[in-house]
Amino acid sequence: MIDLDLLVPQPEEPPWPADARRRWLIFGAFALVLFMVSGAAAPAGPALVQVRTATLVAASSYRILGDALYVAEVRPDGNWLTAYPLPAGPPRWSTRLDVLASNVALDEMDGVILVGMFQPGVSGDHTAALDRVTGALRWRSPLNVAAVDRIRGQVVLTAYPAARIGSGPPPADVMAVSAGTGVRVWSYRRPGGCEGDLPYTVTDRRTGLAILCSNGQLELFDLDTGKVRARAAVPETLAVGFGARVVALPDRVVVSYPSAGGSVLVSFDLDRLRTDWTSRVEQGNYFISDCGPRICLGNSTAALALDRYTGRIVWSVRPVGFAAPLVDRYVLVAPAQFGQIQLVDIGTGRVMMNLGDWSAEIAPVGLPMFFRSDGATGRTWVARVSEQPSGVRVLGFVPDARPETCGSSRGYLVCRTVKDTVTVWRFAVG
Repeated sequence: MIDLDLLVPQPEEPPWPADARRRWLIFGAFALVLFMVSGAAAPAGPALVQVRTATLVAASSYRILGDALYVAEVRPDGNWLTAYPLPAGPPRWSTRLDVLASNVALDEMDGVILVGMFQPGVSGDHTAALDRVTGALRWRSPLNVAAVDRIRGQVVLTAYPAARIGSGPPPADVMAVSAGTGVRVWSYRRPGGCEGDLPYTVTDRRTGLAILCSNGQLELFDLDTGKVRARAAVPETLAVGFGARVVALPDRVVVSYPSAGGSVLVSFDLDRLRTDWTSRVEQGNYFISDCGPRICLGNSTAALALDRYTGRIVWSVRPVGFAAPLVDRYVLVAPAQFGQIQLVDIGTGRVMMNLGDWSAEIAPVGLPMFFRSDGATGRTWVARVSEQPSGVRVLGFVPDARPETCGSSRGYLVCRTVKDTVTVWRFAVG
């Protein structure tokens, strides 16, 4: 989920220094927690094939998108984005960007590479769209990327006047533009004192922009037109200012508010904003996220999974420090007995396996990958969740890599090394 005044990337693919989506941060920085794979035997030699290495400066961001590695970096002569084809070959292009710093988000849609800068208080371009083939600048904007609408080929942009869209005045501009041309499709002025939410990635035509205001009015805006599709009057206790929060999920809108030491969640459909269920849970201050077949709730002391159609609690745990979803099938949980990190099935709550001294890839697109550093040899071992048989399969090791900088995409692994390079390896997806 993305707060429309908070620039948070939401890559659909693995995370990078600035490209960790809010969905994957809401339960805490779990990536540095280490855990051990039970019964995973290390192979005799490297099973990953190195295909490319690029030199990095200190201030750099990088990401694999489609068939290329993109590296954004600050050089003495400005800020540049370079596209390197996979698996090998000379750079396709290198484009200088205005004001964009090293702390950027990278995404791709409709033939353009979206580059977003996350620097509040800095004037200039906060979003730039480059032609994927040539690197030519297609369009730019001082607004931030709030969502990528892959159904309509649009990018939803917003201003950055506050830490959260519902934190009060000043009001914020929200605008949808064509991804390929930057031409405005619609615009909306979010009033001060209202809170809004929209999934970062839109893949369902029914999904809309949800706005909850201090007068107790809930509105759902259509992403085709930017006009109000439905309205609902909510009780005063659900209004902004009474601790209420609104979350737009792909198939519904959920409003939560504190009540007598717990939380009440109310689900609204996307047709007329009719209430379809109400659920009360213990404790409060939960972050709410979309978890495929479930709706996940989490805070520092509890993690719950609700049936998304009834609001019924399907399973719950009392984690130590964190519980974080990995794709739409697994949750990483630190249960009451610290040191026994577990991989949990998101649908059933069943523990798939106990884990130990491996670090997890944040926001994976496919099956989660895990990394373990061997200080004695300088190797970083790479493992992946396996479906058949169920468990974790060690793929091999890579030399001199920093595990916390690694990510994967479509059969490629990329890591920053201790030698100030970014290196790409190929692995078998099956």
